Amino acid sequence: MPVMLRFLITSQGFNNAVRYVTIVISVASFAAVLLARPNPAHTFRKPEKWLSKRTWVDTSAFRDAAFCWFTASIAALFLGFYCVFFNLEEWAATNGIAYKGTAPSGGQTTLSTYWLLSIMNGCSTFGRLSSAWLCDRFGALNVHMTVTIVASILCLFLWTFANTLAPALAFAILFGAFSGSVIGLPPASMAAILGPEADRQAKLGQWTGMMYTAAAPFALVGPVIAGHLVTRYDTYLGVQIWSGVCLLLSAICMAMAVLVTRKKSMSSGRDEKV
Repeated sequence: MPVMLRFLITSQGFNNAVRYVTIVISVASFAAVLLARPNPAHTFRKPEKWLSKRTWVDTSAFRDAAFCWFTASIAALFLGFYCVFFNLEEWAATNGIAYKGTAPSGGQTTLSTYWLLSIMNGCSTFGRLSSAWLCDRFGALNVHMTVTIVASILCLFLWTFANTLAPALAFAILFGAFSGSVIGLPPASMAAILGPEADRQAKLGQWTGMMYTAAAPFALVGPVIAGHLVTRYDTYLGVQIWSGVCLLLSAICMAMAVLVTRKKSMSSGRDEKV
C-alpha cells in the first residue's frame, strides 16, 4: 500500500492518490466484514455497565505472574522495536549504503532507502502468516519468545556489521520477516497465558487491552531515546545496540511468562503447548 501510494502521488497527484487508496481499503474492509466470522466456541463477556471500571480493568490480572511478565516483555519490546523502522532509512543514507531523495550520479549506490524500508515492511507478511501455523504446533508463547530472540540477534550481530548494500538487504529481509511474528503475536500469546477455560478466554480482549495500554507509553519513549542516542554520539550504533538489547530483554521476560504458564498448566494436570 505505501508503495502504491508513493507512485500514485507522483503520477496522479495527492488528492487522486488518496481517493484510489481509499477505494482499495474500503473494498478490502468490506470483504473482511462479509467473510470474517467470530469463533462460535468463544465465550463473549457481556458487561452490566460499560462505564464500570471492572469492564475495562480486571484487577485479578495483576496477581497473575504470567500476565505481569508478558506485559513487561511487550513494554520492553516497544522500547526497541519501532526504533529499527524509524531509523533504517537515515542509517542507510548516512553510511552511504543507499540514497535518499535524488539518486547520486556515477556512484555504486543503486537502491533508494525507501525501498529498503518497503522491503522490510513487505517481508513482515511472511512472518505474520507463518506464525499462525507455527503457533498451532509449538504454542504461541514458545514461538513468540523464539522469534523475539532471533530479532534481537539480527539487530546485535547483523545490523551492527552491515556496512554495504548486501548485508543491509539481508537484514531488511530477515528482520522484516521475523518482525511480522514479533509484533503480531501478543494477542495469541495472551490467549495462551489465559489457558483453555472458557471463562478465562472470555477475558482475552480485556487482558490484551490492558497489556497494550500499559505498554503504549514505551512505544512513544523508545524512538525518542533512539533519536537522542544518535544526536549525542553521532552514530547509529547506539540505536542498533539499544534495539537489540530491548528485544533481548523482552525475550527474557517472555521466557519467564512461559515458565510460569507451563508450571500452572502442569499443576492443573494439563500438558499443553504454551
